[in-house]
Amino acid sequence: MSGVLIHDGRRTGHLGWCERAIASGAADGVFMSAFSTPRVAAPRSPSAELFADGIRKVNGEVIFDVETHAKLLSGSNKTEHYDTWELWGPAGEGLDSPNRQLQHLERVFQRQVGLGVPRLAPTIALDSPGSMEAGYALQTAAVARGLFGEAWQSIVGNRTFWRSGFLLDEHIGKLVALESPVWVVTVSNDMVMGPAPDLADTEAFSGLLRSVHSLSERSRVILTRSDFSGLLGVAAGADSIGAGWDRAMRTFDPLSYHRASDAGIRIPASYVTQDALLAVLRRDTADAIERLDPTLATSLRGGGMPPSEGAEREHHLASLSRRLNSLSGLSARADRIQMLRDSYSAAAHAFDDLIARIPGSVKAADKTTWNGQQSAVLESYATAEGL
Repeated sequence: MSGVLIHDGRRTGHLGWCERAIASGAADGVFMSAFSTPRVAAPRSPSAELFADGIRKVNGEVIFDVETHAKLLSGSNKTEHYDTWELWGPAGEGLDSPNRQLQHLERVFQRQVGLGVPRLAPTIALDSPGSMEAGYALQTAAVARGLFGEAWQSIVGNRTFWRSGFLLDEHIGKLVALESPVWVVTVSNDMVMGPAPDLADTEAFSGLLRSVHSLSERSRVILTRSDFSGLLGVAAGADSIGAGWDRAMRTFDPLSYHRASDAGIRIPASYVTQDALLAVLRRDTADAIERLDPTLATSLRGGGMPPSEGAEREHHLASLSRRLNSLSGLSARADRIQMLRDSYSAAAHAFDDLIARIPGSVKAADKTTWNGQQSAVLESYATAEGL
């Protein structure tokens, strides 16, 4: 199975939203997280078993990622659901010893088997492929393969990790040798400043695409929490991307694993996906485009103005799915890259037109974030690969 996978969240009604999105064809499955879905049902939070059964009833794919890489980050303390899973043995938390690795893997696999989902091995968030932690990650992956030969494997690294050049290539080569059927790949962030993606580090994301392609030659590759930026990974060889509507579903945000010091009610800003721009802009920006030219606005959105937050969620996922399916339909990597290159070029012209006509609403920074950075990554990768 391939396509758009919705990441877990804590909003009330999350299961129902996922079920409707999958049933409508706007998404293909879900990632459950030990941080967001409890083992035992809690107020406004269905149990993992109920959640998984609900997704399977609408023929969705279910992946349970315990997110050990997040648990081991400094400051991760939002663990009221995580703790219900009892994933650590007598040796304690961590993957820095054979006993800890084995005890943790046994418990993770036991929980996944109980839910009827693939056995996805946990890992550590890395900042260097030459670090001691990278060695622990390799050891953990090897133990996982020893426990279950068809275990899915995880890679998590920050921008420093992905821009490590030949050291990165050597590390990926060692992982490829494990012959995992599926690789779940995540770009971690030290800090997330806003809802828009940050691909300013061209070298790092080019390294990511190079790694995705290497892994995809033998295995399925899923690029988590990537949303529209994940289309770059699909061009390189990934077949599925993680997405959603909240910031922590579209990018790896370490603060989403922290208890907020201010637990007051926050009303999230409203956004509208602009399909032709490959961008998600604020609703007041979408309203400005609508006032400028309703016909153009409909064309840019790829449909009518979503009348509600729920409609926008489905519109966003449907737009992303159409883009992913178009790319996935091309078997040659060069053809996928050219299709995405053409899409970025068309979006750049559309941005330029909007910036010239309504500069107070659509800004040059929007184009840079949603178009310029993405295009630069694609061209850097394509040039290095001779494509």
